[in-house]
Amino acid sequence: MLLNFRRLAADLLAALGLFTRLPLGWLARWASDVSLRRSIWLWPWVGVAIGGTTALLTELGFSLHFPPFIAALCGVMAQLLLTGALHEDGLADMADGLGGGSTIEKRLEIMRDSRIGTYGALALIACIALRVACIAALIPYRLALLLALPGMLSRVSLLGLLASTPAARKDGLAAALLPLPKFPLWLAGVITLLTGALFIPLHLLAASIAAVMLVVFAMRRLVLSKLGGFTGDTLGATAILSELAVLLLLVASYR
Repeated sequence: MLLNFRRLAADLLAALGLFTRLPLGWLARWASDVSLRRSIWLWPWVGVAIGGTTALLTELGFSLHFPPFIAALCGVMAQLLLTGALHEDGLADMADGLGGGSTIEKRLEIMRDSRIGTYGALALIACIALRVACIAALIPYRLALLLALPGMLSRVSLLGLLASTPAARKDGLAAALLPLPKFPLWLAGVITLLTGALFIPLHLLAASIAAVMLVVFAMRRLVLSKLGGFTGDTLGATAILSELAVLLLLVASYR
């Protein structure tokens, strides 16, 4: 029993350590045998927590009589602090690499550069503005429950790209996740379906999953042709685009 608790603590530590910037020293005391690969079954629930936190803080701003756009902007800013803008950083790097490089080697080199360029800045501005606008439009419609869905599916989308695409580099953190362990991957899928069914009607859940699958398919084609495989940056971009796809679908369905 104690061993199972320590294993659960280890998986939670790995998942939260990857996706958030929360202080986790208290959790590390209980963890044993930490494995990022094994923790993938918790990725959907971490996404739910991030999306739900964003929604609750947005609702708080709205309850203080902030206009919807300002309330949504405050919620997104809090989300960026919570996650350390992990996926946004990947989106910007990928946009710079694809926009500025003419060969696979040059694109990968640009993506390793920590400086942001024009393409990266434009991608960040466009995606954050669209996220804020979508959340503002969803404020009257059970926002906390709705935002948990894109939060969850955006993290699950990473598993789709990881499971179907080779790594462009062999020395990165993302490549170290391969091969994905089968049971945690299967469990993540089951958790996604059961948890998603709590938030929205099944037909809308199916449409959201289909939208994410289309994003993953398009990203797979893109990274294979332009980079030879995925990198950590392309995983971040996949998460952002999957989140936006689900948000747009929710806005179209509820407005």
